[in-house]
Amino acid sequence: MTINQQVVSPRVSRQLSQRSVFEVLLQKGPISRADLSKVTGLSKQTTSEVIDAFEQQGLVRPMGRTSGNVGRTAVLYELSPDGGYCLGVDLGGTKVTAAIADISSKVLSEATESTDPRGGVAVLDQIARLAGRLARDVGAHPSRIRSIVIGTPGVVDVRSGAIDLAPNIAHLGELDVVGAISEKLGRPVAVENDVNLGLLGEIWHGCAQNVADVAFIALGTGIGLGIYANGRLVRGENGAAGEIGYFPIGGDPWRAEVREQGCLEYEAGAIGIVRRYNQAGGSEVDGVLPIFERMKRGEVLAEKIIGETARLIAQAVSIVAVTIDPKLVVLGGSIGARPEFAQRVSEQSSLLGPRPVEIRPSALGNRASVVGALAVALNRFHEDLFGIAEFPGTFALPAPKAETERMRG
Repeated sequence: MTINQQVVSPRVSRQLSQRSVFEVLLQKGPISRADLSKVTGLSKQTTSEVIDAFEQQGLVRPMGRTSGNVGRTAVLYELSPDGGYCLGVDLGGTKVTAAIADISSKVLSEATESTDPRGGVAVLDQIARLAGRLARDVGAHPSRIRSIVIGTPGVVDVRSGAIDLAPNIAHLGELDVVGAISEKLGRPVAVENDVNLGLLGEIWHGCAQNVADVAFIALGTGIGLGIYANGRLVRGENGAAGEIGYFPIGGDPWRAEVREQGCLEYEAGAIGIVRRYNQAGGSEVDGVLPIFERMKRGEVLAEKIIGETARLIAQAVSIVAVTIDPKLVVLGGSIGARPEFAQRVSEQSSLLGPRPVEIRPSALGNRASVVGALAVALNRFHEDLFGIAEFPGTFALPAPKAETERMRG
């Protein structure tokens, strides 16, 4: 039985009408009332009542006119940029990036800072300051930010609000992060695993659009996996699905220092790569980038270390491939998204497992998680406005109307 065939209350009928008009405005605006009526199947009177109500709420605005078939003009309507804003935040071990978008999914401003090394409360204060800064950038009061999603390493404990399994940001496991940041920002905040958000970013506006079964492996400071199976994000019983840094690959998983971080992450994360390079006799480096640069210049040791790392990640890819059978594996993070690294992983992975899986470097690079955070924030915002409990389902987001030109360092 379809929605139209079901007996619904006047309240639900009104919500359905509003939701239908909003979705068409989101995907096809600017559009006239007459065309809205045609696309939604609603009567002209109902369509006009919804548009009038949206105008009063500041959700839509007139946007020019168009000529009709016999010379008459029609007013075009679009979602108003002043209807509200959404904030997406990617909190990493070395940097925090925040972006703000309007109700129509247009990204307006973005900023990146080094993560406060003190961790804990200092990092939450930093996020609050960034939120205020971006609101000012778009000429809005911070209270106009209606939906906020923060991506972090690790897993949010639903009971305490603390974040577990995030060793690269100090003291998050000691705080009710969800409660504290919600209080600082003055509204409920959703906190999601950053790798899951990176996956959703690639699905919304990256290299995994229209793919129902995708694995996203992020390799940078840490290592994590996002799983999208049969068109749904997989979180697991405790929200910890994808913590593949704990795969027992590359070393002794029982060693105390390895066990805390995870064997694969200890060996193949950024710190592990630098440690292995230095221990092998490479001249001292303080990050992975110089190793890649030396590899490009033909240094044998750098090539060896990067090649070994690619083999470790290829083993992880093979385990993931035979476990969830994805159509595509996307490599992200500051290391994984490098094309020369992804190519090496693909070459090694093709030698493992019963059949090869397509591997692509992230199209969004280090912006994948913040784009995913915005996607979730926008969907939450739209559902809060027009979600219908009787008929659950997420809104299909359009591709961002435009990328921000106001990129802040």
